[in-house]
Amino acid sequence: MLVTSIRNASLVSLFVMGVLVGEIYSQRANRDLQELAAAERAFAAETVKFGFREGFIKYFADDGIGFGPHPQRTKEVLQSRPAPTGPRTLVFNWQPMFGDISKAGDLGYTTGPVLYTDLSPDPRAPWHGMYFSVWQKQPDGTWKVAIDMGVDVPKAVAPIDTQFVPAISVASRVSTDDFQKLDDLFSDLISKTNVRKVYSSVLGDQFRIHRKNMMPITDKSAVNELKTWPTHFEFINGKIARSKDLAFTYGKYTASDETGYYVHVWRVDNSGKWRLVVDVQNPLPKTKDSQ
Repeated sequence: MLVTSIRNASLVSLFVMGVLVGEIYSQRANRDLQELAAAERAFAAETVKFGFREGFIKYFADDGIGFGPHPQRTKEVLQSRPAPTGPRTLVFNWQPMFGDISKAGDLGYTTGPVLYTDLSPDPRAPWHGMYFSVWQKQPDGTWKVAIDMGVDVPKAVAPIDTQFVPAISVASRVSTDDFQKLDDLFSDLISKTNVRKVYSSVLGDQFRIHRKNMMPITDKSAVNELKTWPTHFEFINGKIARSKDLAFTYGKYTASDETGYYVHVWRVDNSGKWRLVVDVQNPLPKTKDSQ
């Protein structure tokens, strides 16, 4: 009887400790994610005030990747070019509306609406986009952009002053799989079976698919609305969080009617499996020979 009581008390203590640890992690993750969202807002404000070149040089990591249209070290490219001297003809502003972060608090992403405003003498009407950025915490504690890819959308996804909503915390385990092989495995599955079924099986519970001139897809029932399906992914590079529960990859994709570049974000779910939570693709401009 006494042994049973002691055992039950120990189990209760372990349960309470587990709940407390989970709550502490959730609070810390939320704090880190809000800090990341604040960095994104500061990045946008800097760019609105001083221009594209100044904002992107300040907030991109030295090895941060942008697409123009091919992958390039954005900060390095911008620093190699002279600063513009004439009046600005375009201002774009954006706001984080959704994001997630690793358990280690060193790698995270945000996404949200972009508003483009033409300042030229004969301006076109404002138009809209959807940005996506992965951020990495630097040794000095600051956040810098590790990779960025945006897409144009047919209309505003949300107001430019929209509120930020964090992803639901996932009690993920540490993955032992090599994240650099994820795109190859994804590509291999697509080559062997129906691409729509592969996407449904790989996508996480909270996912985002961004495509040019389409509204973001965040529900599995809407995945079939995709107009172009990839047939192959060619991995180039990526990074993984210290906690090994969040990673991004990027590379080149091939589809039946186009080719371009992609950015994927993978998160480990509570079963220890990698799930695709962000899939952004931007096609390369078509050449005369391909038209």
